[in-house]
Amino acid sequence: MTAILLGLVSVATALGAYQATSWAAEAVAYSSTADQLRDRNLSTTLSSQLGLRDDGAKLFAAVQLETEITLFPEQAEELRADQRRIIATTTPELAAAWDAWVASGYLNEAFPLLNAQYQAASFAEPQSLQYASFVAEEAADAIDARSTTVAAASAILALALFVLGVAGIIRSWRVAAWLVAAGAVAAVIGVAVLLSA
Repeated sequence: MTAILLGLVSVATALGAYQATSWAAEAVAYSSTADQLRDRNLSTTLSSQLGLRDDGAKLFAAVQLETEITLFPEQAEELRADQRRIIATTTPELAAAWDAWVASGYLNEAFPLLNAQYQAASFAEPQSLQYASFVAEEAADAIDARSTTVAAASAILALALFVLGVAGIIRSWRVAAWLVAAGAVAAVIGVAVLLSA
């Protein structure tokens, strides 16, 4: 009886230890992915902010030329060419938003910085990277918790192995019976904890 219990608990302990190690490695991989996504989010956010600042400065320079066109209509052709040169150096999304704003007759709600496509191009990637890093970190935490639970189950099963091993070498059958019972209880608890992960 003791030998059978020893064999079963040994297999459960080994499987638990293997699974805990496997999940711990998976948790580390997810955590590393979350770190990489946060790094990319930071660099993308900084790049986006610099692009927004540059686009904003160029947009307002182009808007100032629109004022000059109103004041000096005789220079309109030359000023519009300057305007196009300025807008051509912005991001493609702002250039498209500028064209839509001009086509709308300069409506306030069509102002290029408020354009949905422009805002999506500026903010979508940094925000999606940030969200993805949160998801990866949550996955790492969940898997790490499972790994910790399985490691605890393996420790309980190892204790059961020890108690059953001692029961196998004790000469007193009463003490051996108590140790087998205690080992069996520890094994059942270990398996229950293992199955809860």
